[in-house]
Order: sequence, then C-alpha cells, then structure tokens
Amino acid sequence: MTTSATGFRGKLKALSVADVLEFLRGLNRRGLLALTADGTAIGLYLGDRRVLHATSTRETDRLTELLLRSGRITRDQFEATLRRAAAGERMNKALVACGGLTPRDLVEARASQARQIALSLFEWESGEFVFVEGEAPPEDGIAVDLTITELLVEGIRSVKTARLFRERMPSADWVFEAIPAAARKTPVALQAHEEYVLGLIDGQRALGTIAALSEFPELETLRVVFLLFLVGYLKARSRSGEDVVEESPGEAIPEIVRRYNGMFAHLFRYLMKEVGPIAQHLLLRSLRVMQEQYPVLFSRATLGGDGTIDAEVLRENLNGLSEARRRDALVQGLNELLYSELLVLKRTLGPEHEGRVLRAFREIEPAARAGAAALAGPLPLFAPPAQAGPRSA
Repeated sequence: MTTSATGFRGKLKALSVADVLEFLRGLNRRGLLALTADGTAIGLYLGDRRVLHATSTRETDRLTELLLRSGRITRDQFEATLRRAAAGERMNKALVACGGLTPRDLVEARASQARQIALSLFEWESGEFVFVEGEAPPEDGIAVDLTITELLVEGIRSVKTARLFRERMPSADWVFEAIPAAARKTPVALQAHEEYVLGLIDGQRALGTIAALSEFPELETLRVVFLLFLVGYLKARSRSGEDVVEESPGEAIPEIVRRYNGMFAHLFRYLMKEVGPIAQHLLLRSLRVMQEQYPVLFSRATLGGDGTIDAEVLRENLNGLSEARRRDALVQGLNELLYSELLVLKRTLGPEHEGRVLRAFREIEPAARAGAAALAGPLPLFAPPAQAGPRSA
C-alpha cells in the first residue's frame, strides 16, 4: 500500500467505504475514487464534496438496463437505442432520439444511476480502493449533483446487512456524548427514530445500555449510533469498564508521555498494516477532535510519522498550568486520545482487532514500567517503524 502526492490506496473492510468517503469529503479534492471487489470495479468522480459521475462494470448498472427494468423505456426503445449506439451514436443521444426520454428525464436518470451505484458500495465487506487526485469525469458524461454527506446518510440508512453495525461499533461498555447543536459542522436532517436514539445518549450510559433501553432492535440502534458518530453528532468518551492504562501516581510526566507514545505507535503501525496510508488521516482526525476538547494540552500538537505526539510540545503546553494540575491534565487528555484512536481501529477493522491491540498493551506495559525504572533514557514500549522512530520525551 502506497501513497503519493496525487493519491492514496488501501483495503476496504465492512462499511469502511463510509470512512473513505468522509475523509475525502473533508479533504475536498477533485479526483477519481476507484473501488474493486470480486471482479466488480466502480468509479466515483468527486469534486466540491460531491459525487459528479459514477461508473460500474456490472451489466445491471448500465443505464439502459436500469431504465428497462424500471419501465422508463420499452423493450423496443431499448433495442433501438442499442442499435443506434452500436452504429456509433452516443448512448445519451440515442436514448432521447428513440423517444424513450426527454433531456430532463435523461439528467434525472443519470443521477438515479449514480446514486444506485454509489449506494451499493455500502454492502461491500471487503475490497480495495485507490484515489487518483485530479482525474476528471468523461467529457461526454452528464454531471450529477450528489453531496457526499447525503450519500453517507442514505448509504448507512439503506444497508441491508445490519450485522455489519455490530462488527463496526465498539464494545458495549463504550460511552458516547452528544455534541451540542451549535458545534455540529455537518447539518443532517435526522429522522424521528434517529432523534429518539440521540436523546438516549447522555454521556453517561454505555453503548450496551443504550441498546437495551432503545425501543428499536439492537442492530438498528447501532446503525443510528454509527450514523450519528460518522456525521459528527457524537464523540466518544473513555470506557466505563477496565482501564487500558494502569495508573501509577508517582510516575513522572516524561515517562507518562513515553508510555502513551508507545501505545500510539503500536496502534498506528497495526492500522497502517491493515488499511494502508489512510490510517494516518483517520488518526489525525482523532487528534483534531482532542484539540477542540483539550486545547491547552494539544495546542500545536501534530501526529508524527510513527503515530506519536511531540513530547516537547506537550511539555511546553503544560507549563501554563499549575504544577498540581499538570499530571492530571496530561493523563486525562492522553487517555481520551487513546480511547478515540481505539474507536477508530474498532470501527475500521472490527472488535477482534481491538482485542489484539488491547492484549498487546497489557502484556508489554508492565515490562516497560519495570525497565523504565532502571533506565535514565527514553524507553519506547514498542520498536519504532523503519521510516521514523518515536519522538523522545
């Protein structure tokens, strides 16, 4: 998996097309998102946070086939259109010339075709994708106007395989908090049942409790929570169960940063191995959320090439706090960032991958603590990746 100045590529997991599209919506660059799975290739041409054109290699996605199945054209018109196209006439022109569609009908049909092709991607459970920046739609294609946000919302609502939401949502003890309406960056017209589930989320109830209280089946409740989180109506909080990081009251601030950076680096490498360079962008989004929630601690902080946070920046930021508050602010902020990144991993790869990473944390951390007490220099919990080592404390 590689990335370049003009694009990036990676693997698709269940529902991860939503993550890719949301990332590209935020990136707001023009280009072609090409996706392949099981012999099918789909292309979405993006620009201005919209889908401008869609292509598919499936015969069932051909415009003439869609129009015939929907009754918009007759069998005679279908066959006449194909004959004219075979003789060299453009398909769009042939459809209008054969009397099956008006120009306005044709534009609407193209938009419906693009929507259907794009929505089908939300049922994919595996595959690969590549984004090629600057790639333009075909000149003879009729541009459609489907916003990525609209596509994301409709795609999540239309997924037929509801079990995917159990695979992509975190463990039942995760807690979510609603973001105030004034702070929501992407307005979405919620349906009545989505407003209802949003009302159950109070920042205290765990996800399992929300599902138990809901008037709707568990999987449908998880679908709504997935949607609300994706569009920026929710944020994750630390889990109410067992802590990932064991507290050590006497531990010095530099050692705290080293331990957390070790976990950040391990999680980063794990996600990079599974999905490719988009991992850095997904984790960077978590850091940006933390910069809004903990501006004092994370001001000017950046995500390093190995997934770690610059310890010197954190130290300088903490200097503005009283000595009594520095450690608590550091632990709370780093803990929230770790949980946020674990949520990214769980939503992207599934619960079994989250479990593997948590086991690695708990197996290695005690040894790292013991070694750190005997050494004066930095002690990363995990070996740094070849291209960049962890930042020092």
